[in-house]
Amino acid sequence: MLIEGVINPLLRLQMQVYRWTCWQRLLTHAENPWQTQERLLLDLLRKNRDTHFGRKYGFSRIKSYAAFADSIPVQSYETLRPFVDEQARSGEPALTAATPVLYAFTSGTTGQPKRIPLIEKTLRNHRWNQAVQSYAQYRIDPRAFHGRILGIVSPAVEGKLESGVPYGSASGHGYKTMPALAQRKYVLPAEVFEIQDYELKYLTILRLALPIRDIRCMFTANPSTFLKLLWVLRQHRAMLLEDISRGTFRAKHDLPPQVREAIESRLVCSAHRRREVEQILNTTEPAYSNLWPDLRLVATWTGGSCGIALAALKPLLPSGARITEMGYLASELRGTIIVEGTQNLGWPTIHENFFEFAERDAWDAGRKVFLTIDRVEKGRQYYVVVTTPAGLYRYFMNDIVTIADSFRATPTIQFLQKGKGVTNITGEKLYESQVIQAVRAAGDQLGCPSVFFMMLAVPARGVYRLVYEWPSGLSLLKQELSARIDRELGDSNIEYAHKRASGRLAQLELLPVQSGTGEAYKKQCIQRGQREAQFKTIALQYEEECPFHFEEFRLRS
Repeated sequence: MLIEGVINPLLRLQMQVYRWTCWQRLLTHAENPWQTQERLLLDLLRKNRDTHFGRKYGFSRIKSYAAFADSIPVQSYETLRPFVDEQARSGEPALTAATPVLYAFTSGTTGQPKRIPLIEKTLRNHRWNQAVQSYAQYRIDPRAFHGRILGIVSPAVEGKLESGVPYGSASGHGYKTMPALAQRKYVLPAEVFEIQDYELKYLTILRLALPIRDIRCMFTANPSTFLKLLWVLRQHRAMLLEDISRGTFRAKHDLPPQVREAIESRLVCSAHRRREVEQILNTTEPAYSNLWPDLRLVATWTGGSCGIALAALKPLLPSGARITEMGYLASELRGTIIVEGTQNLGWPTIHENFFEFAERDAWDAGRKVFLTIDRVEKGRQYYVVVTTPAGLYRYFMNDIVTIADSFRATPTIQFLQKGKGVTNITGEKLYESQVIQAVRAAGDQLGCPSVFFMMLAVPARGVYRLVYEWPSGLSLLKQELSARIDRELGDSNIEYAHKRASGRLAQLELLPVQSGTGEAYKKQCIQRGQREAQFKTIALQYEEECPFHFEEFRLRS
């Protein structure tokens, strides 16, 4: 009654405030993209001209984008690492005049993690972006916000550097600092995301979510997280049922004290809901459609390799649930806001970050020509280079995006794949998007879709090897699937077809692996430093660059 009678009316009022403040400001920026970008760039250079990086590259002399591009070479994290480390260690203004208040940790290319600085302005922008995103989602279906919200993010703070500055995630910070009104809607207290044990965290999420029937909105970056929840539920259904019926949680004593305290009052379950959960778990296969039949909105990543998990998730959702793109997100920045959820239009955050684009084929051919937001073309694919308020200057993201459409006068962008998702054994230049399309099509045609697969290029043997998590209970159609995928790849990539016909590429090899292999791979990646909430499987890579031993999980049948 509190939600229906008090919180929902207040929420409607809050959304109208967002409409007339944040949303109208976004529309102004969207009508004048280059004006917004130029003003932002010159302001960032002015504010940071006396930093060590600013003095090295003469920020005070730069008065235009052309001068900016001529003066500063494209940066990687490794070229910026000395400045990041210096500022983190000494507090000196190496990259930004403003002192970082938080660092986001993510995996790096050298084995050392990347520490991405975030300043107070970054966090303010994040809250503003979240307000706009919430309003855009509310426009899709206001009823999705009438019930409870199940959101899963990374922890706001995971520790502190030697200087005392915390490190964690911007998404977790945004979750933790949401207005009290929004927090009353959340199923999970922010402390849950601090649980370090992988399985224990999911058990805790399920224990808190199962007693609540009226979950109408779910969000997390990677759809594989939602599949993992159901997998854990199937493994521990008897224990969870017993705990719900007794109003307890036997794993509670394994939790940190602050988490135990945060969840204590949330373990209650009504008698009606308890009977409902018992019937579902005892008589049917649990799915989101029967656990939370009123679910209306699922926000998650839909592009790139995430489409693999998403395809497996869709049949498990209620028929009326709408899936909307989470947006182009990374530890370095929030790249887009989804302003039209029905079309998943990603409006680039031009008010916060300066964008440059390098046409994909030209970049791969060694031609480093950069375009600003007003010069990109619909349907073309580009690498992204960004300059952020937190000190990433002309930073190469190694992300490939496509220009999907436009919102007002601003081109909208959609993440396509990581730049690393490209292999070339003998001139075929195979792309991750082609692999995903071919493997999913073949799996669907043969009735054996997989929740996890990875294509590995083996140049020494001139062959591609496909790791394929075989669906439980299905007959192994190894030769049929391999041949079908081979044909699909040839249809989408003429050079692949030519190299196969000439014998320069051997026929695709299939390595069927056991159920749960994808989760084991993900777990190892997280242990190596990748952030769980932002984990992405690179569905195409070179075998020598993949540290996971898939052979140990081979399906013996």
